[in-house]
Amino acid sequence: MTALTIITPVGPGHEALFDASCAPSVEQAKAFDMGPFDSVTHLMMDDTKGEHGRSARRNTAIRQAQEAGSDWIFFLDADDILTPNAFQAFGRVVAQEPDLDVVWGLICTLDEGGEPTLREEQRESLNSREDFLSCPPYGAVQIGGFMRTDCVARYGFDEAMDTGEDYKLYCQLWKDCRCAKRPEIFFVNVRGQHSTGPRSATGLDWNNETNRQWAEQLKEVQIWATVPDEGAGQGPARMRVANPNDLIQMTHLRGQFFEADSLEKLKKLIRNPKPRIVEVGANIGNHVVWYARHLDAERIYPVEPNPEALTLLEQNIDANNIRPRIDTRGMGYGAGKNTGTFRTQTDNADNLGATRLVEDAEGGIETRTLDQLMGEDPVDFIKIDAEGMELDVLEGASALIARDKPVIWVEVLRENMLGFAQKWCRSAGYRIVDSTPYVHTIDYFAVPKE
Repeated sequence: MTALTIITPVGPGHEALFDASCAPSVEQAKAFDMGPFDSVTHLMMDDTKGEHGRSARRNTAIRQAQEAGSDWIFFLDADDILTPNAFQAFGRVVAQEPDLDVVWGLICTLDEGGEPTLREEQRESLNSREDFLSCPPYGAVQIGGFMRTDCVARYGFDEAMDTGEDYKLYCQLWKDCRCAKRPEIFFVNVRGQHSTGPRSATGLDWNNETNRQWAEQLKEVQIWATVPDEGAGQGPARMRVANPNDLIQMTHLRGQFFEADSLEKLKKLIRNPKPRIVEVGANIGNHVVWYARHLDAERIYPVEPNPEALTLLEQNIDANNIRPRIDTRGMGYGAGKNTGTFRTQTDNADNLGATRLVEDAEGGIETRTLDQLMGEDPVDFIKIDAEGMELDVLEGASALIARDKPVIWVEVLRENMLGFAQKWCRSAGYRIVDSTPYVHTIDYFAVPKE
């Protein structure tokens, strides 16, 4: 005998939904095909007065299912609908993979017209903890899944949490149990039917909390984003993700290079078929990897002082097999107008690329001029992202620039715009040929005057 318990906490304002659609959908599925189950029990856990909280109600139901000897549990919210063939579809999965402890299906929602729609940007199949953590929480899995009762009972739901307790459970299950997501649809989510009550939370609250948990999980698990890159004539790029909320790493998770539009502009500006490139503020290597793949750079000189970024930069260099093109002389150093000692300061942990240097005799980060770093080595292109020190970097590269006349891409703080666009360009003999404006900065592309 194989028994399933379906658990539905019914909070304030959800009584009618449970009676009208949720409960009937379970009966419809039982009548259609019981799949591998000999019995299906539906527990309606009443919390219509908001006295318990959904986690407490689910935990009570888990204990009841254990005591009744139920083999499997499925969590179905009161505003969701079980698909008619849910049991049959689950049966297909476990017939092929009988050792699985937890099986999730595709995330499917009803649109405004009442038609089921698959959530975009979700993976059809997940096979490991690494797969699970490579997806944003919103696009990974949802509460509705078939879970072995003993596995769920090992953890239960954190009753102290107002939101995100579901994702905490998923993380525990993916870490310790045999989990999978398969291209089946077990239930349909009805949007816009949030319950009310003293501990209710919004979708934004859930996103903020689950993103926090996601970042914590990635301290334990090494995750790589795959960036499709057809224009390079190679396979996809691989970029390490240590903080999914970081601006650049988030872009990689979406399968894109950061600042892709600006990078494309370089193809028209750099004439050397195998350029030698200096990248000041290389960060985690987004541009470095792109240069190797799209510009066929002969030599790339990353300049990056931040130890946290350097770790990821090294990993991304090796993951994309571009080590032979990299000259490491600037890695571990900052660039400036002279030699100095600084410390790094990151004001926003989710924007590693905005880390700046602050002068500090005890800081431990040394700056050198590009003239010192590069010596007599020729340069075709310089990219500068120095978080306000861009004019200092240019001053420290005056001999190199006068000698090689490289194409220059520089991020300029708005308070430095006139200093670069008027004073520096005029004195160095450069002209601006393109730009990309942002809120606090503007990227300028400058070339030597004819």
